Amino acid sequence: MPDRIHVTVEELRLRNFRAFENARLRLSDVTFLVGRNGAGKSSILDAVELLREAVTDNLENALDRRGGILKVRRMAAAGETPRLGVAVVLGLRLPGGRDTRAVYGFELLGKPASPSYQIRECLRLHPEGASFFKRRDKQFHAAQKTGVSPPAGNLVLPLVGRSDSVWEAVYDAVRRMYWYDLSAAAMAASSRIGHGTSLEGTGANAGDVLKSIEGTEDHGWVLRHLAALMPGLTGIRTEVLLGRRVLVFVQEQDGIRRELDALQVSHGTLRGLGVLLAFRQQPAPALVLVDEVESSVHPGGLAVLFDAALASCARTRVVLTTHSPEMLSHPAVTGERLRVVEWKEGTSRIYLLSAETQAAISEIDTVGWMLRSNALWTGPQPETHPSDLLAIDGGQA
Repeated sequence: MPDRIHVTVEELRLRNFRAFENARLRLSDVTFLVGRNGAGKSSILDAVELLREAVTDNLENALDRRGGILKVRRMAAAGETPRLGVAVVLGLRLPGGRDTRAVYGFELLGKPASPSYQIRECLRLHPEGASFFKRRDKQFHAAQKTGVSPPAGNLVLPLVGRSDSVWEAVYDAVRRMYWYDLSAAAMAASSRIGHGTSLEGTGANAGDVLKSIEGTEDHGWVLRHLAALMPGLTGIRTEVLLGRRVLVFVQEQDGIRRELDALQVSHGTLRGLGVLLAFRQQPAPALVLVDEVESSVHPGGLAVLFDAALASCARTRVVLTTHSPEMLSHPAVTGERLRVVEWKEGTSRIYLLSAETQAAISEIDTVGWMLRSNALWTGPQPETHPSDLLAIDGGQA
């Protein structure tokens, strides 16, 4: 079996997406997003979901789920051609150990107050190689593939993604970037069997996902971490009931063994299980984004989820949004892993911490303590991408 291309998601770029005009999110192994309510944290996660939906379903449907392009595209200044764009920068480890970098994404070029648009879509590599393509509406160009007719109103990557090994690796990585806004109620309701082994955004198919890893090392890993959140937990499995795959939790305390269904355990336990399954689902995600990871979880259990994220970052990049000083007081939460999202004068921006603030972080003055003290001072300039959203070079793209 030939070696697979290993893909690492390195950054996300936004142009005129919701309140973001020009923004870049450079990713660490685990990245924390902090910011006030309404700053734009959830918009960043939704941009990733938009890109994933555009290649797994189609672009038109992905936009329509959000009310159409006019609802998500930032209003352009007078005289400007409005452009909505989302792109990801990827690190590629090719067979034989050779490394390269790629950028893939799209821009939608339209007219003010018009829902119509033209599509600009590119996949570029550095160093430039044969595995690239560029598309401008109905025109398609690639070094090794001709005769492609891009679909009207939709992206071309799903059409050509299986015809080149690099394209396929990028296509699969984009399809495996998942945003989670986990719902304990949806998990307890147990969706009908057959919703796939990739965890849905609400966690509703947690039973199917758990069943797919039962008896494996990943199952044991999930159980060990969940037991740190639920005292006395000794087992977790699935059972079939009326066409649904329900979760069963086995708890032993004071010599008494109890079997509980999902309606009998806490919301924090269910959300914790959802986070753990997100990390260990198969096939492994390229990127896991969890909104408000601390929701319903006891502060003492947050370190368990962060430790789980650290243990999983070799197989997937992780992005966590949080308002929790307890989560950010973990000793492994460093300034390099933190991004601050701010909204000012109608525009959302992403900042790194200032060098002085990063230097001041210590075992006593933790990131969590600084959050409580309103002392997370950012650098003077927001993180932005090159003027060409789809540009790439050998350094930081």
